[in-house]
Amino acid sequence: MIPIDIWVVEDNAGYRRMLQGILNREEHITCSRVFPSCIKLFQAIETDSHPDLVLMDLGLPGMDGVDGIRTLAKIAPDLTVIVLTVFANKEKVLESLDAGAAGYLLKTSAPLDIVRGLQEVFLGGAALSPSVTKMVLEEMRSPKPAEEFDLSAREIEVLELVSLDLSRQEIADRLDVTYSTVTFHATNIYKKLGVHSQSGALAKAYRVGIL
Repeated sequence: MIPIDIWVVEDNAGYRRMLQGILNREEHITCSRVFPSCIKLFQAIETDSHPDLVLMDLGLPGMDGVDGIRTLAKIAPDLTVIVLTVFANKEKVLESLDAGAAGYLLKTSAPLDIVRGLQEVFLGGAALSPSVTKMVLEEMRSPKPAEEFDLSAREIEVLELVSLDLSRQEIADRLDVTYSTVTFHATNIYKKLGVHSQSGALAKAYRVGIL
């Protein structure tokens, strides 16, 4: 397994220590930094090398996690953020995915499921708790016409395969194209939908009726 360096943003000190311990027990994962707030995270980003993933709570002091994700998309667009929270309502899910979160996990998830979600996102996939997936697939709809996003037939085809939980390499094999071609289509999809991650693209595509 490829080593993964993770930073955690969590204001509950007890849960923060527990989570860091869980992650550091994984052979290929290092939780090298933890922060009680987004502000502390931003300060570290200015002076330290960046991690592979950021695991972020939403109910944070000073600046909530959604605003934190939006800010990170501007000041450190290379960072991938996964939400880990107690909030299971669709408004929070939608806001987080639209802001750029690559995954949305609930704190009620088993530690193994959290680790698997981190691994999935690190490999270019998406991570959603089962109840969140149901919201994305069944409830998050918007009346905005899909035609306004001007996705090509091939881009819609890529989105459909992504919705089947296929990796980019599997999509490339299915379409008989290269991995870089799939990545090119994914980048265009993100731009046209105004999102920053695979999870956000799926959420927006379901809400506007593309899928």
